[in-house]
Amino acid sequence: MNRNVKLMTLAVFLWGAGDGLFFYIQPLYIEELGANPAQIGGLLSLMGLVTGLAFIPAGYLADRLPRKPLLLGGWICGSVSMLTCSLAQDWQGLIPGLVLYGLSAYTMPIVDAYLATAAGGQNLEKVFTMTTAAYTAGMILSPAVGGVLADSVSMRAVYLAAAGVFALSMTAVLAIAPQRPDSGLGPRSDLRLLLNRRFLGFVAPVLLAFFAMHLVFPLVPNYLADVRGWSTLQIGVLGSVAAVGTTLLSLLLGRVRGKQNRGFLLGQGLVWLSAGMVLWAPGLIGVALAFLLRGGTMACRALTSARASNFLGEANRGLALGATATTVALSQVLAYATAGWLYGLLPALPFLAALAFIPAGMVLTSRLSERNAA
Repeated sequence: MNRNVKLMTLAVFLWGAGDGLFFYIQPLYIEELGANPAQIGGLLSLMGLVTGLAFIPAGYLADRLPRKPLLLGGWICGSVSMLTCSLAQDWQGLIPGLVLYGLSAYTMPIVDAYLATAAGGQNLEKVFTMTTAAYTAGMILSPAVGGVLADSVSMRAVYLAAAGVFALSMTAVLAIAPQRPDSGLGPRSDLRLLLNRRFLGFVAPVLLAFFAMHLVFPLVPNYLADVRGWSTLQIGVLGSVAAVGTTLLSLLLGRVRGKQNRGFLLGQGLVWLSAGMVLWAPGLIGVALAFLLRGGTMACRALTSARASNFLGEANRGLALGATATTVALSQVLAYATAGWLYGLLPALPFLAALAFIPAGMVLTSRLSERNAA
């Protein structure tokens, strides 16, 4: 945890605090602005699609250009996106802001590449899961604050507050040392490197596993409001519970060792339990436990990034991270659109589908990912 790793971790913590203000209640706001479940899923999928399309170019550039200016561009984009969302008058008016917000996430593989280089390529499972824990630690209190702001003032105030927190986060990024990719690490390959059989064998189980896990989340707030009658404030508080779960699980799963990638498998299993608890767990305690366990998804993403970091060699670290992040984003796009469609048919269907698909993802992960990963 040298100075640059600490500053980047602080920036991610503050970004998480900004995200938490609106993330868990945003589907309710889209619904309030006139969107139906399929439109909510489609809008969230569009945001994920923009993010996914940006990851590979961002990772490619991270291997060739100074990384600090690339990071600052994403932080500026995120702040502007929140200001744009605050001006929306209907759900279509949210589209520009959410697209900008999705684009700002292009920094994820660049952050990972910066951290991996700053840490000297050592103990990356712990570095990445610790950074994920910092992000979600920032979300522990802010969802409840966002719920209070939305109930007592307006959702516009929530987005304005998020813009301010993102700007504060950017001050930490401004303080990190510049970092250029090391030209002495070897030749940098072109994008065709991503089509080799070994790398495709790595990302295939990742795609299915994250598709299955992402089915659980986009419409949980709507399910709790529509079916169980929960208020926006209650759902905001549950977002804080989810952040606690992700923080703890990221730290714990990052320390699980084993040839069968046991941390990743355990994270999938916990999300499977979460899906069942959303449907059948009684009362506040049962639903709170479901939100605690959903943190397995974020922990799995950090573990996947750690494994991808050295997959194509240090010279192509950004490219590997960007392609892996694109795979996770593609799974999210497909899952959110599918969840919106299923919810329109029957509110319980997205969670039942997750219960069916997550075990298949676990089987594929255990059989293929270790065989093809470095």
